[in-house]
Amino acid sequence: MAKAGILGTGWIAELHARTLRSQGIEIAAVVGHSEENTQLFADKWSIPYYGIDMDLLYEKSVDCVHICTPPKHHHSAIKALLSHGKHVLCEKPLCLDIAEAEELAALAENSGLICAVGFNIRYYLACNKAKKLVQSDDFGRILLIHGSYLQEFGASPAQHSWRYADKLHAVTEIGSHWLDLVQYISGKRIISVSAQFDRFHPLRYTKDGMLYSEPVDQGKIVHIPSEDVALLSLRFEDGAIGSVVLSELSHGRENSLSFEITGERQSLWWSSDFQNNLYLARKGASLSVLKFEDHFDNTFSRLIQEVYHAIEVNKPSGFPTFAEAQANVRLCEALWQSAENNSCWTEVLR
Repeated sequence: MAKAGILGTGWIAELHARTLRSQGIEIAAVVGHSEENTQLFADKWSIPYYGIDMDLLYEKSVDCVHICTPPKHHHSAIKALLSHGKHVLCEKPLCLDIAEAEELAALAENSGLICAVGFNIRYYLACNKAKKLVQSDDFGRILLIHGSYLQEFGASPAQHSWRYADKLHAVTEIGSHWLDLVQYISGKRIISVSAQFDRFHPLRYTKDGMLYSEPVDQGKIVHIPSEDVALLSLRFEDGAIGSVVLSELSHGRENSLSFEITGERQSLWWSSDFQNNLYLARKGASLSVLKFEDHFDNTFSRLIQEVYHAIEVNKPSGFPTFAEAQANVRLCEALWQSAENNSCWTEVLR
């Protein structure tokens, strides 16, 4: 079986390591930005080789590298890994710049390597069932797609992290998941957008690694360039319309993603708060609930299983590709352009 390497030692790297271990996949090396943190990570997961030098991941013992770093580092790391013949599973977003995304998608296409992106929400059992139902003839033409993605980690006080970089936060950090998911389930591409963003406290105060919306004793003023909340209006190909509310300020919402899709003959809806329920409805009929037994960690297990099977048989399968991630970057850029231009309708480039 192929052996893994991990770039990064944060929370998402921990999730990848736990999932790899559960799948019986050997982790041959880990590289981080701090010798101390990387050694702690390696000791915890019994990884034989560790350090801060990327050369560790170029060794022949590593077949697939899991990129679990902030997005600004993805482009250079992926280019280097592909040049050394490594398969890649990269956390989303692929990157923040359209030109970089296009270059990576082209490199992936021409490399013959397996290059996947971590849009793991696709892998909920309920979401895959929803895809089959929505794309069936019985559902009818899709008319409306709407929903929300709400989290509380930006509510004050919040950890001051890389998530507050320009062009990241609400749309690219969490919205990219929702936007990918509804296009995956519906089979319909978003073709134009209108976006309203807001930063309710552009100037905040940092102390001991935390951000505050109000002055704190001995706190330093910092400028926050990214949005806390986004209200998005969407037009899909074939005439469907939609909307989504994205928020990092919603108290009590740890990780709450929901969508509802309305067709000419029926509707369905799902929420990650009740991930084992998929709701179906027809006019004049009783509400139906399809039940599943699932968990968030299972989505990573299924994604990683699919990627490593593709490596084993040397053939891409249904995992989220760099080409799809590139399209997601273009979509997020169109949303930024709309928000910067008084919410004007903006075409999403192909």
